[in-house]
Amino acid sequence: MADNGGSSLDSDGDASDWIEIFNSGPEFADLNGHFLTDEEDNMTKWQFPTVQIPAGGFLLVFASGKNRNGAGSELHTNFNLAKAGEYLALVAPDGSTVIAEFGSATNPLPAQFEGVPYGLMQTGNTTPTVLIPSGTPAKALVPADGSFRKTWTRIGFDDAGWNKVTTGVGYDENSTYIPEFGAGGNLGNRLNNVNTSLYLRVLFDVADAPAISKLTLKMKYDDGFTAFLNGVRVAFSNSPASTTWNSVATGSHADGDATTFKAFNISAHTHLLNTGANVLAIQGLNTSMTSSDMLISPELHAVRITDSTIGGPGYLGTPSPGTFNGDTFDGFVSDTKFSVDRGFFKTPFDVRITTDTVDAEIRYTLDGTAPSRARGKIHSGPIKISGTTIVRAMAYRSGFKPTNIDTHTYLFPVDVMNQQKMRTTITRSGVYGPQMVDSLKAVPTISLVTHNAEFLNEGRSNIREEYQTSIEMIFPDGTPGFQENGGLSNYGGRYTNFRKKSFRIAFRRKFGVAKLRYPIFDGFEYSHHPPAEDFDVINLRSGSHDMSSRGAYMSNRFTDDSMLDMGNIGPHGRFVHLYLNGNYWGQYHLRERWSADMASSYFGGSEDAYEAVNANDNFRNDEDVYDGSGQFWSETKGLLSRPNPFINAADHIDVANIVDFMLLWVSGNSESEFRAFGSETRGIPFKFMIKDADGFLRSPGHSANHAGPYSVMSRMRSGVNSSDYSILLADRIHKHYFNNGALTPAKNIQRLKRRVDEARLGFISEAARWGNLFREPTSWESYQNNLINNHFPRLTKTMIGRFKSAGMYPNIIAPVYSQHGGSVSPLTPVTMATDGKIIYYTLDGSDPRLPGGAPNLDALTASFDVNGPDPITFLSTGHTWK
Repeated sequence: MADNGGSSLDSDGDASDWIEIFNSGPEFADLNGHFLTDEEDNMTKWQFPTVQIPAGGFLLVFASGKNRNGAGSELHTNFNLAKAGEYLALVAPDGSTVIAEFGSATNPLPAQFEGVPYGLMQTGNTTPTVLIPSGTPAKALVPADGSFRKTWTRIGFDDAGWNKVTTGVGYDENSTYIPEFGAGGNLGNRLNNVNTSLYLRVLFDVADAPAISKLTLKMKYDDGFTAFLNGVRVAFSNSPASTTWNSVATGSHADGDATTFKAFNISAHTHLLNTGANVLAIQGLNTSMTSSDMLISPELHAVRITDSTIGGPGYLGTPSPGTFNGDTFDGFVSDTKFSVDRGFFKTPFDVRITTDTVDAEIRYTLDGTAPSRARGKIHSGPIKISGTTIVRAMAYRSGFKPTNIDTHTYLFPVDVMNQQKMRTTITRSGVYGPQMVDSLKAVPTISLVTHNAEFLNEGRSNIREEYQTSIEMIFPDGTPGFQENGGLSNYGGRYTNFRKKSFRIAFRRKFGVAKLRYPIFDGFEYSHHPPAEDFDVINLRSGSHDMSSRGAYMSNRFTDDSMLDMGNIGPHGRFVHLYLNGNYWGQYHLRERWSADMASSYFGGSEDAYEAVNANDNFRNDEDVYDGSGQFWSETKGLLSRPNPFINAADHIDVANIVDFMLLWVSGNSESEFRAFGSETRGIPFKFMIKDADGFLRSPGHSANHAGPYSVMSRMRSGVNSSDYSILLADRIHKHYFNNGALTPAKNIQRLKRRVDEARLGFISEAARWGNLFREPTSWESYQNNLINNHFPRLTKTMIGRFKSAGMYPNIIAPVYSQHGGSVSPLTPVTMATDGKIIYYTLDGSDPRLPGGAPNLDALTASFDVNGPDPITFLSTGHTWK
């Protein structure tokens, strides 16, 4: 792989080039003393340490130029692979005998392409096999708490005390599922009315893991499940994105369907299989503890390659480190080109689709379905576009890799105004009707196109499974956007089943690209954290409870921006219009997802180095580590729960960050939920965000001195270093609530106005689509005006009063500067004012206060009579001071 698109990252988190070596022999292959080289005149360029490859096994070596060859460690050559094509050889210890090679000086490797591997064909006969049949011995448990976290999904977990069963398992107050239960599998009252979750572990052996080319999980289930293969989530249905010990199914699976196996293709996870012991771990989910029944019954089917043969070199369809390569192909069909790019239009036009590959055929569709070699119309002439239309196309040629599917959405605003779901009380209004075309073009557009028509069913439950989708970003002013393919699902908790639903798009190689690489938040910069430009996942937030019952669409955007304005990390966002298969779906909040991927984008390193945690009501219910092992978070929780976390947990939580998080949270009225991420290996303490800010923009609903997550705020107040914590707390209050800080009236109003101005015109279209259920333009505008004219002018003073009453902020006036930084005129003195008798100050950047409270011995003082202080010169031009 000479241009790694992220298929395999090295331990540094880099997408380094890589080389894979396969041992086709019947015994271990010892590579000690062998060489890899990319130069024919330097056959000993990089030497292997002592390393063996088992029979039929694979070894991955990163061609990164990092030159690491320690025995037992990740291997890195001292050279990179040339994308233009070059020579590559495996050389025997004598330094001259070539064991295997690609290319030569006169006939080098062909040009290499991003994400496309090159290698030898590996095929053979295929044999279906059942790795886990029905009735397989297993272990089951009804969890009583979350103490196991996700350790129970891993191969080495000790399940000795669990119930011995054979699959399937569950309970039934009637008799429907009784024939489905294996020996000991009817758990009856041990599960019924005890928990909505069930843990099941099925151990199985694989004799030759690299030979497994396809993997299918078949499930009978009522009502939902999440499946893990050797600790990694591989399939789910009717399941939250992250599960805890008592999670509830997010939808129902009818009894009539539950007894029929449903297949889930998990072939993308064959690399997780071990030669030897493996475990399939399943968390079964029920809709409620009072449900009359529950069923979990898995089978695991595989296709094994036997009598494998190795053919000639060529390009390969997908990266497959650790497994057989499959067939090769000779080249690529050039991408399709559209004569007219996606965008907004007033009049009909023709579209022509071409490819530069000779003898290639193009097929296209106009109904949103994905074209293929056998599906769609053959392109033979211009396509007439006279209204909102989605054109999807691909090109293919025998022996070549076909193109991906290109999608272009052509939007006619006048046509959109007249769609069936649009309310004529808005679109034909004398006030709003004339603004509709401009409203539909007021913010960028996201167009999602998917074959699963269930996403268009407003009355359904949230869809948790990912379905392939095309995503386009279209700018009304003609700025080039993007089109990629990803996995579409809904997200949101159990109380978010609104007709207008939130969507999540995951970028995975099985759908298209492993990451979206585009500056989707360009223009929404914060100097300390400019927005990322590559993403694993992006969210499209509907507004949820904030659409009407708790607010007017602005709370989450406002709190995200507030944390950024306060100098912290927070999800970047922007407002967009959303279309589903050409149907206008409303104005949405396009938002970064708080995750390990987001953390690595802003703080460096691999996302594998980070943990991300979610906690719901009371800052701890349904707590789940959804990225990472959870070890760092477990250590952190222990420190937060013990005395003096201000000192003892300082390396585990960003204290200033959690103080800011709490100051912001108590200034509003949202639920007590958070997300956090951190990295032990990179020295990044956990940083916090308000997870669900619905309702924040209301009168404060929490005590100013709330105990916080795991009562950490209370413990910091009462610790042995409480005076230092108290000063930090007062400093953060002073920073944000005084002197034009981020939470002063002017800044709050400015921040909200900026987002209201961004969303106002587009909101007319939102109201045309959803206003009868949520907010009309007048009530939306009225809500924002009340915040600007009444709420924010009073909020800061209210909060300062509460902080003082709670003992969080002193009554003495901190020194107030006549000018807070910036250029100083030699003719204009800078003054400090306070109601105290003495000011300690420094001119060298040091803190005038030492830990513990004593004045800094190097601090200068300004003493005066509070009844009539005389001016004291304390700053001359050229100094820095604090």
